[in-house]
Amino acid sequence: MSMNKLAREVEESLRKIIVPGFDVDLVSSGVIKSFRLSRDAKKIVVFVDFTSSDPACYFCKFINHTLWTTIARKIKETLKTMGFEEVYVVDTSTRGEL
Repeated sequence: MSMNKLAREVEESLRKIIVPGFDVDLVSSGVIKSFRLSRDAKKIVVFVDFTSSDPACYFCKFINHTLWTTIARKIKETLKTMGFEEVYVVDTSTRGEL
């Protein structure tokens, strides 16, 4: 499978993950900023951002304090079912793995 096709499939799978309590998926909401695939397509790193340029953003605060572990777990589960052996979810603001 080509990397472009795999990248499209990854994005489609991530679009199916709905933020609990909100009627929006992770990609459309802007939570997922990007992802990188290893050359052998066995590993993937997903970069997420739970902050916003608007400090009063209720949505961002809610995700930041309540759902980040649930969201990270769902991302990992979804991508492992696609066949990735290693899945890393990294917070773009702290550079820490979730």
